Amino acid sequence: MRTYTNMTWPDDPYRTGQQLYRRPVPRLAAFTAERTAADGRPGPSAVAIVYLPLHRTQAMSVTEQTLTFGFRAASTDDAAEAPGLAAVADLDLMQARRHAAVLAGYLLAGDLAALRQAGDAAALRGLAAVEYEWAARGKATGRAATFDCGLDLPGCPPLERACQQAGIAIGCGGSWPDADRPAGRQAAALAVERALMIALVCARHQGRYEWTGTLSIGQVMAAATWDCLPWPGSDTPAALAFQVAVGSGADTGAPSLAAGT
Repeated sequence: MRTYTNMTWPDDPYRTGQQLYRRPVPRLAAFTAERTAADGRPGPSAVAIVYLPLHRTQAMSVTEQTLTFGFRAASTDDAAEAPGLAAVADLDLMQARRHAAVLAGYLLAGDLAALRQAGDAAALRGLAAVEYEWAARGKATGRAATFDCGLDLPGCPPLERACQQAGIAIGCGGSWPDADRPAGRQAAALAVERALMIALVCARHQGRYEWTGTLSIGQVMAAATWDCLPWPGSDTPAALAFQVAVGSGADTGAPSLAAGT
């Protein structure tokens, strides 16, 4: 299993251990999982969580050049490592449930169930708590407010349509056919992109973020993750789609990893 991040303290994204007085900057967290078929059964191949900083009292105006976000992702192409993937998701969701202002997902219940089945269900307290609470989403005292972009937006549009309505130009993370979605390292990059889409849709809908015109996910990804996530090999269809999505035109040689295990 490999992990990827652009954060200095990926195990403490809310900096709760760095505060003299516990009042961390509010964050919107968005979680997603990539699932691919293994032995005829769909199983998790990558997980990602994205963190958007929030202003306490007003909407934040952003552009493709000024939008910043943190992320952590993990991926594997070995079914035997699925319990480790579930453990990473469990820690991230446990922290988000306790410390984020908002926890967002897209039709998240299925992903949570698949991750719990992949690991030791008795030990995955974060996954279990979020899965239990997801059915009654909303505000909760002492915990993150929850929002599902697939169930709570007016009309329940697909994620791609929700992005269009919010003024977000998506890349391959939203439009890749499920049957052809890459696994392993490439799945980590797609999971981060998809989590960012979910985070921005939620932030715009709730009046937390605003921007003028169309915000390109590809350009934001290129600026924020080019040295942290693996780029697909240049001779694959995934590479062409990913390069178009991020608009890079950059060298797609050996990936530079911010963290790996």
